[in-house]
Amino acid sequence: MKRLFPLFAALMFASCAPQAAFFQVDVRDMQGSDLDISGKQAAVFSLVGNNAADSVRGGNAALALAGKLEQDRGLENPLPVFSLPLLDFAGFGEAGYDKEYLKELMLSTGADLQIFVNSLKFGFYEVQETGGYIGEYGERLVMLPYSVDMHIYDALNDTLLVQHSSRDTVYMAVLAQANRKEYGALVADKLPEVCKVVGESLGSTLTRQWSRQERMLVNYEGNEKWEKPLALALDFKWKEAVELWMPLVSDPNSRKASYAAYNIAVACDMLGQKMLAGEWAAYSVKRYSFKENVELLSQLHSKLK
Repeated sequence: MKRLFPLFAALMFASCAPQAAFFQVDVRDMQGSDLDISGKQAAVFSLVGNNAADSVRGGNAALALAGKLEQDRGLENPLPVFSLPLLDFAGFGEAGYDKEYLKELMLSTGADLQIFVNSLKFGFYEVQETGGYIGEYGERLVMLPYSVDMHIYDALNDTLLVQHSSRDTVYMAVLAQANRKEYGALVADKLPEVCKVVGESLGSTLTRQWSRQERMLVNYEGNEKWEKPLALALDFKWKEAVELWMPLVSDPNSRKASYAAYNIAVACDMLGQKMLAGEWAAYSVKRYSFKENVELLSQLHSKLK
């Protein structure tokens, strides 16, 4: 987790009762893994058929994928992007793949880590009313499903590192001034941008992404026993804060004990101690159940699966 500046806010649970203090952190998605390209000569290849439109769309997706990798890895030099006819290399089917061609491809391009984008296809779009209005015109949501495959091959070690098939939907908000029959032209006009979104989405699966999340702690304003650990926590001194919250979990008041245990669960989560965080969240719910500790317990259980 990255440390971020805290945001201070207060939300009353009840009159003259506990308050909520919010802070934000950047959290890295720990699902999946980072593609190791260190010491490799990587390149992105778009596999295309005879259709010129498909060639352009696949090329746009491949360029966006390369750009996403460059951005996420802070690469100084752009990754090379190539277009390969399916007649030359048919891709990675169930029958296997042409290893000799891939070796020749490595020699001709210098790329020993080969990232392939293949089979980019779009389904039938749907148009949905959103109920929003901009000026005189309503707004509609165009939903365009797509599918695309990505394979990553290590030519030096003859290893297929990644086989990834994506099935997703791109959403576009458009003004409803056009006749529904005209939306096909609007979608076609947006396809270059949509292909970039598809490529960026593929690229994001190769590097663990960061997302900004808001977290909450419970405090009793004017009570030093609560305010002191809160100040430590908002300075990201979690261990010191836990030491001061620990005596509060034995409070005969079930709500106060629950709030203290919840704060400790948040602290353990911030410290990366997921199992211990889950135990404290469960104890918090047992003493007194409220929306935030139930949600935290559920999130922690999901992470531990």
